[in-house]
Amino acid sequence: MHFLFAVVLSLLALPSVADEPVWTSLKTKAGISLSYRYNPELEIKASAFYPGKPESFLLLLKDTKSVRHWLKQSEDAKLLEGSTEHHWKVYTRFQSVWPVSPRDMVTCADVLKKENSLLIEITDCSDLVPEAKNYVRIRDVKAVWTLTVKNQGFDMQYQGSANPGGELPKWLVKQLTLSSLRASFVAFKTELKRPAYQEKATQATR
Repeated sequence: MHFLFAVVLSLLALPSVADEPVWTSLKTKAGISLSYRYNPELEIKASAFYPGKPESFLLLLKDTKSVRHWLKQSEDAKLLEGSTEHHWKVYTRFQSVWPVSPRDMVTCADVLKKENSLLIEITDCSDLVPEAKNYVRIRDVKAVWTLTVKNQGFDMQYQGSANPGGELPKWLVKQLTLSSLRASFVAFKTELKRPAYQEKATQATR
């Protein structure tokens, strides 16, 4: 009897799969898979295949001058002091899109290199930069980029969430967030082909 009671208690302590929020998948376009769920805040993920080496994506992320080419509605971005090869801090500002006010965010990126993959963990570092006048601070940023080496290229997977701040309706946040993420994945197809990233990525892996 005591054994059965212990088993029941252990089963009750296990997380229920049914409690896990279900992902809603959108139609795959241009090889880009996109999905979202509320957990309880909006969480999104995307995946696609890109030719070349995953190191090229690292170079693109660190090239803050190019951010407007691939991050929708971004105004500018800059590396903050204390950034290194495998850990960098970035301050990014976003333009206003009616009815959304201008926004900014401060993030830290940590890179973990494995045998056939790269892991880039993005975390919120809002405390590094004081809040700016006329900008709403995006907080609770949490994301992971997973780049896995494949034949002739690499698979890129993204999963993340953030608190956009302000009083935006959930439907608008979802619409803008998914639209921005898809636009970024489309832009990567062009940006990652640039010699500045491909050549340096090849040199980095020699």
